[in-house]
Amino acid sequence: MSEKPIHEGHRARLREKFISGDAASRSDEALLELLLTFAIQHRDVQPLAKRLIDVFGNFDKVLTADPDALCKIDGIGPTTVALLKLVEHVRQNSPPVLADTKLDERAPCAGTALTLTGPARLNGGGTAQTPRTQAELGLALLGQAELSLQRKPPARERKTIQDVLIPEGLLALKISHEAESDEQLQEILIKRLGQNSMETRRRYAQSILKWFFPDGIDGILSRTWLAYQDEVIISDFLRWSYLSQETVMGRCVADALYPLENGITIPATYFDKFLTDLFGEVAPEKTRERLKINLKKLGFLERAKGKADRLMPVVSQKTSLILLIHHLFAAKSVRTVELRHLFAHSFWKYLGYKSEDAVRNVLREADASGVIGKYIVADQLEQMTTCFTLAELLERKVRI
Repeated sequence: MSEKPIHEGHRARLREKFISGDAASRSDEALLELLLTFAIQHRDVQPLAKRLIDVFGNFDKVLTADPDALCKIDGIGPTTVALLKLVEHVRQNSPPVLADTKLDERAPCAGTALTLTGPARLNGGGTAQTPRTQAELGLALLGQAELSLQRKPPARERKTIQDVLIPEGLLALKISHEAESDEQLQEILIKRLGQNSMETRRRYAQSILKWFFPDGIDGILSRTWLAYQDEVIISDFLRWSYLSQETVMGRCVADALYPLENGITIPATYFDKFLTDLFGEVAPEKTRERLKINLKKLGFLERAKGKADRLMPVVSQKTSLILLIHHLFAAKSVRTVELRHLFAHSFWKYLGYKSEDAVRNVLREADASGVIGKYIVADQLEQMTTCFTLAELLERKVRI
């Protein structure tokens, strides 16, 4: 049976959610996925949208990326590049109009190397972290040194932060097999969640779908849960997926917390500085408190009444890192990936790794165990080569 009706139905839902003002349709990945549907026909473009966001950083950076760099991404051709550059041109000349305009139905629709080779299991669940001293960081906590942020977000970026729902996300994954669509899973969640307020349950269900099912009920988190039935591994995936979808929280972990040494106490003004730099103005007190509460729930902060917050080590499963590498870089075919592209992503920081060398250690272990084909450094080129697809890894339940 042709896949066209499936993709067409999904694309129709994307358009309907955007036009109706659904908050989930405003994420960088959702916007880019919708945009790509007008250039690429009869194909699921969600993985491509996610890869573009991972490689370039966010929606704006995809639009402003060099055409040659875009064309190096599998699945991107001249037509898609032309559409992206057209949207970039329109945004530069009339950003307020484009930011709030809905789709018009009358518009035309248009290095080091790592190789994955075979199933194997390595003992141990964590990776050695490489701590950095306060002197190495040059972190003037009393004087509040400048945070190294890549760029300020657009002024329209949402300043509110919702409670992270990790236990509820795990529940959703466990019952997702009962649903045949995102909408049906949302209705099931509204009935199953424990909050008294119907409005709260509805809002939580929408957030769970946005954070943990951005690629649908048969996406990467559901597939990983079905393959492993391992709450430790899936907790890594829930944390990664949430931080990937929630820009403020993700940037806090990748930009503000990553440079700090585990165990260091963090003055409250450190987060004030981060949020002020991010938004270009002082953030509401509720936003700062919610950010810190969520960091505690995610395992990054230790908080106690009357004491300063302390940065805690988050130790993820090595298996989680390998699976996510396959998902992001080699989901459907064997391929070679330069590590500079891998490190340009933030996914490994979301897992809790504090240095690139810690990631390299996992890749070397995977290489030695036969989980990957090879990991090499030759002529200043650092790259990895896979030999299994993601589906094959999940089928074999590979662990390291």
